[in-house]
Amino acid sequence: MNKRWLPFLLLLCLSAIAWWLWKNNTSSTLAGPLTDFAIPDTAAVDRIFIADKQGGVADLRRTEYGWSVNGMPAKDYSVNLLLRTFKLVELRSPVPKDAQATILRVMAGTAKKVEIYQGGDKPVKIWWVGQSTQDQYGTYMVLEVPGKGRSSVPYEMGMAGFTGVLGTRFHTDIDSWRSSRLTYYPKLSDVTKVQVDRPDSASESFSVTYAGGDSLKLFDAQGREMPMDTDLVQNLMLAIRIGSYESFERRLKPAQRDSVIHSKPWYILTITSKHGEQRIPFWKKDPAPGEKNMEFQPVTTDVNRMYALANDTALVVVQRYWWDQVVRPLASLMPRSPGTK
Repeated sequence: MNKRWLPFLLLLCLSAIAWWLWKNNTSSTLAGPLTDFAIPDTAAVDRIFIADKQGGVADLRRTEYGWSVNGMPAKDYSVNLLLRTFKLVELRSPVPKDAQATILRVMAGTAKKVEIYQGGDKPVKIWWVGQSTQDQYGTYMVLEVPGKGRSSVPYEMGMAGFTGVLGTRFHTDIDSWRSSRLTYYPKLSDVTKVQVDRPDSASESFSVTYAGGDSLKLFDAQGREMPMDTDLVQNLMLAIRIGSYESFERRLKPAQRDSVIHSKPWYILTITSKHGEQRIPFWKKDPAPGEKNMEFQPVTTDVNRMYALANDTALVVVQRYWWDQVVRPLASLMPRSPGTK
């Protein structure tokens, strides 16, 4: 063989090896500096998977009914904050070489893994979100791109129009992620019936049927149509359109929580819609220690809050100011007699 072909063959072999290495590169392979953290098209993001070093997981997914977290409705605001962060994230400063090893060592034990999906089975990008910078104006991050590798260099990252740390946005506290909606019917035309059962006063139970527009009808517990105060019934329907709870009840011991859930409800709200049936029981809540009424007399029931069961699983605290207009007695929805104050 002519020796002048040797350099060409050697170059061809090296090119083939380089192509093979690139083709078989895995996400764990270090790829040198990677700085393109941003996700310009956040409308295409359909899943955000967050995992921490303690085993916590928040799996956010876009559904036809909105975002969910671990299979439960998620707060729109919190998810939108992440999407905004993906879009506006920016490189504040490279990390000095003499500090890179230390920062990477700390991140190895504390960083959160954030997988960002846009319709496929594999994430388009993975953020490793570490600790905040000493001045609290940035957050250390490492970028990983499947098929290209993970950056061997950490960066100080920030967000356009925002001064502060970003790491707190990427957490696995499910209570904080979960939506505070107890009822959600943005299209009231989807609702066909609202029923309120009052076990301690069955004669005050009622139901409201809705056929769209102004077609509202009020019925008593025996199914007899009753005259109604249209404004109050309309307010009831508007209240269930987006009804929220205040917080999860985490102060009760498991035995106390089970005692509440297995006791007779104060009220039972059942909403029938085109999407199915939602049943929400409500219970009385004990007052705060030493709580008194306007006459300074001790009270036996919390006059401002009560319990409810969200998604058939979670005991939550709701404000009576909002929900009393829904689970009110039948008589209060009927027209007042002349001369009644």
